[in-house]
Amino acid sequence: MARELERRWNSRLVELDAVRGQAQTALCERPGLTEDEKVRAQALGRDLGAVWNATTTTNRDRKRLLRCLVEEVQLTTEASHYLVRIVWKGGALTDRDVKRLPRGGTAKATETTTIDLVRRLAREFDDAQIARILNKQGRRSGRGNAFTKAMVTSLRGHYDIAACEKTQIQDPREGPFTADEAAAELGVAMPTIHRWLREGILAGEQATPGAPWRIVLTEAVRRRLSGGDAPTGWVGLTEAADRLGLSKSHVAYLVKAGKLPAVHATVGKRRCWRIDVSSTTCGRQSGFFDQMQSATPEEA
Repeated sequence: MARELERRWNSRLVELDAVRGQAQTALCERPGLTEDEKVRAQALGRDLGAVWNATTTTNRDRKRLLRCLVEEVQLTTEASHYLVRIVWKGGALTDRDVKRLPRGGTAKATETTTIDLVRRLAREFDDAQIARILNKQGRRSGRGNAFTKAMVTSLRGHYDIAACEKTQIQDPREGPFTADEAAAELGVAMPTIHRWLREGILAGEQATPGAPWRIVLTEAVRRRLSGGDAPTGWVGLTEAADRLGLSKSHVAYLVKAGKLPAVHATVGKRRCWRIDVSSTTCGRQSGFFDQMQSATPEEA
């Protein structure tokens, strides 16, 4: 038995030496950085915050960055806390105190109000959405950490909270829509949707502050917020000017002169023009400008 153990030990030592040799060879054969790569690395090093927070930086990349920056981590145990000292490359030190739990103690439980909110949100949102809502409200777990999808899943399991069974049924025309979906439906920007919600121009509801909006867009609401009672296809002043190749002031003049069919429509709280650019008059005007653009200098 002793001879067999010795043989296995020696075999493993030989394998270890071989792996070390391969690693050393790989380091020697690894090509160096080009000048462009060095310049880019130096530029990134001057703004590590941007590198760390970039959407393309994964958690694995962040861990590799930390390994490059940290020399060692020293942990000292005190009676009531742990002293964590981080020694950075270059000699800088960062000290952190971590409170120790009493012997036989447990972590503070998540607040009851948060648990009740999770129970209510789980009826219509998945765990990732619930985590985002809790974090927007500034809620924290019993240990004081921000919520993640995995933490919400664990919390539901601990308190026997059922997950959302299915996606809410949505009418393709009326919704309900989220704020960004409503903006796309009405052809406006997100800040406009939020302003209309604040001012009561557009009705919507949230399960709790920070949760996605539920906005119903009936035909009446669509008419009121995307052009009033103007006929379908009539456009605003800016779009009419773009289509006709004219300035907005010139289009406004043609409208006031009665040369362009237009109506006043209510959009939100504002009154604005809705103009028919496909009318016969507009067609001749547009064709005239097309002819002028294609004509030679002598013909013009």
